[in-house]
Amino acid sequence: MDRGPGVADAALPALLLTGHVITVVLGAVLGADRATAWQSALGILAVLVSATALTWRVAAPVPVFCAALTADAASRALLPETALTPALPAAVWVALFTLSVRRPARLALPGAALATAATPLPAGGGDVTGPLLDDLLAGALLHLAIVLGGRLRAHRKDRHARLLARLADLEGERRAAADAERERLARDLHDTAGHHLTAIAVQGAAALRLVDTRPELAGEALNHGAAVGRDVLAALGELVAVVADEPGDGALHEVLPPLCAGLERLGVPVTLDVRGRPRALPPAVRVTAYRVVQESLTNAMRYAAGAPVVVSVQYGYGDVTVTVTNGAVRKPEAPGSGLGTGRGLANLTERAASVGGRLTAGPGERGGWTVRATLPTRAPGTWWPRAVDATLLTACTAVPLLTTARHPSPGELCALSVLLTVHAAPLPARRRAPAAALAMSLAVSVAWATATVAGALPFAWLAALGFAWTAELAALHAVGAYGPARATWPAPVAVGVVGGAVLGLAVVSDPAESAGLGTAALLTALGLVAVPWLLPVWALGLLTRARRGDGGRWEQRVLDAMAVRVGEAVTDERHRVATGLHGTVVEHTTRLVRHAEAGLSAPDDRRAALTGMTDAARTALTGLRTLLDTLDATRLP
Repeated sequence: MDRGPGVADAALPALLLTGHVITVVLGAVLGADRATAWQSALGILAVLVSATALTWRVAAPVPVFCAALTADAASRALLPETALTPALPAAVWVALFTLSVRRPARLALPGAALATAATPLPAGGGDVTGPLLDDLLAGALLHLAIVLGGRLRAHRKDRHARLLARLADLEGERRAAADAERERLARDLHDTAGHHLTAIAVQGAAALRLVDTRPELAGEALNHGAAVGRDVLAALGELVAVVADEPGDGALHEVLPPLCAGLERLGVPVTLDVRGRPRALPPAVRVTAYRVVQESLTNAMRYAAGAPVVVSVQYGYGDVTVTVTNGAVRKPEAPGSGLGTGRGLANLTERAASVGGRLTAGPGERGGWTVRATLPTRAPGTWWPRAVDATLLTACTAVPLLTTARHPSPGELCALSVLLTVHAAPLPARRRAPAAALAMSLAVSVAWATATVAGALPFAWLAALGFAWTAELAALHAVGAYGPARATWPAPVAVGVVGGAVLGLAVVSDPAESAGLGTAALLTALGLVAVPWLLPVWALGLLTRARRGDGGRWEQRVLDAMAVRVGEAVTDERHRVATGLHGTVVEHTTRLVRHAEAGLSAPDDRRAALTGMTDAARTALTGLRTLLDTLDATRLP
């Protein structure tokens, strides 16, 4: 339920009322106010009603907006202009903004339409259609900008509230994440290793008792122990070899450092190199790139333990390339070599192909091994961005050609088509580099107008350029939607100033005018007047960003810090389990496989091989039980 009015709610209405009263009194004292006393009193009463209603704007935004709009419309209908001040329209704007913040757009937009419809008729006789249309258009843009600003404020308040709620429960989230990871590890360890090691120990002990009477059972037990032991090692490596089941919610360049740091804690030197401009990736592409690094690091630890590893991420145009290279192994055989399942690279190749990418693997130039995956950054099946780009390009090229005042020759038509195409060419890149796309379109417009002043281009072609300014508006929207989280406000100012400059150059180049460069400079400065008309386009882009969930830098820093804290808890659990496994279970399971392989290669000494394999399985089981008991008894403070 919305709260009642407070001191802060009354401050702005009091300011509006005070400003209105001071204006009326000063007008009466100076003789500028020719309104009668009752008209002035009625005007003050209307402002008092609006101000009183505004104090309840947070609790009841719809009735307050209706009251403010009614007071403004009634005052304009009953009172002369000399009895009015901007206080009543300002009250309507405040009420509309609050309505946009507190209620959904389906209520705020009709409110903006009502406020626009209440625009008064222009004073004076004659045909008022033109001035009325101008006032209606200006009012519609102003009210639309207010609604967009309110909805942007609402989205940010909602995101901040959710963020603060998560921040307040950070410790609980940290404990929950660590507990969930601990339970997952304990469950998977029991399922993947416990049963298999028990089976090896039981079968090995049975074969050892019957080794003299039924020697064929010894071979079966050794074969089973070697095969299942390799599977256990592979499963343990995939379970806790510095990787999580999922890469988390962060961007690729944010989730890779913990992955690499985990391997470094196990003694493998890892270098992470990120090049290009990091950007958001489609979820499937991000997970695939993460899996490539994950599997490659696991293989490096298994087959090239101790060799340095370099992980490289290259953001290119339309794709991202992930490369993992490990150095040459100093020893002829690493402790875990030959213990994999053989399906890792095949699975990665299939996964890369499923998102439209490709993966290669092979020996490096200086020895070692290199895995490289090139993945498209646009998810398959996203047809609508291409459709929007095609529509915009058509609107910025074909439509201006159809609206030219005279019929150009084929050569002129071709040249004009090239100019329009160059002007609209940056649009497809507006999502990746919005500021650059806007700058290029503005630069082409200025160059076009300058060439027209110099006589290089016909004056009539400027009409086509005017219709092609849809490109600048689309790029301005992209700056708000896809540009940096802050400091995008210069964009509408730049569009307004450049628009004024282009208009000034057009006036200078007009054969029917005798204007000079001074006129062009004046119109360039007057381009600032157009900035309020451009604000709704920019604000719509900001609202698109907010609805997409892309917050500001402060919000991103808080989310990153929270993710780090939660990730640290999960990583600590995984590292603790990994250390325990490598110190006991993995070591004894590796010894188990070695004994089994030795018995298979030397049939005359199978009793010793069975004994060693069975003892290693039992020791690994003991270590596993101790680790599981420790996990079960541990809880974060």
